[in-house]
Amino acid sequence: MPPIDFKLETEIRVTPARLHTFLCDLHNYVPLHPLIESIEEIAPLGEMPNSRRYRVVDKIPIGPFKLRTVYTAALESVSEHEVHGHAWQSPGVRLKTIYRLEETESGTRLVELVAVSAPRIFRNFVISQAQKSHEETLGKMKELLEAG
Repeated sequence: MPPIDFKLETEIRVTPARLHTFLCDLHNYVPLHPLIESIEEIAPLGEMPNSRRYRVVDKIPIGPFKLRTVYTAALESVSEHEVHGHAWQSPGVRLKTIYRLEETESGTRLVELVAVSAPRIFRNFVISQAQKSHEETLGKMKELLEAG
């Protein structure tokens, strides 16, 4: 994995198995992620046959405007305590996310590690947008899952 650009952590009062199942389906993220407009599941890649792959449409805020972008994402269950997320977007933007699930007395600690690869001109913007949207997503995910 490339160097980590940001790390997020939250504790959610659900079992690791419940959180793992939730994380492995991008459809669950649509009402939580502030940038996702829509997703469509597509065929998995040969090198990641056990993953679920998606075509994602985002609306990225740029000043008073919203830029619609389309990219490919994949979620891959690596073990019962780890899920990898991948996103590929033009021009040369890549996100690799590792979700680690650690059982606690009251539920599951979710640790999210994100590495960003992007052209220098876009890199800080991509990291900023990703971190803000992932923070919001995790907060909403915690609320939704704990509410049942």
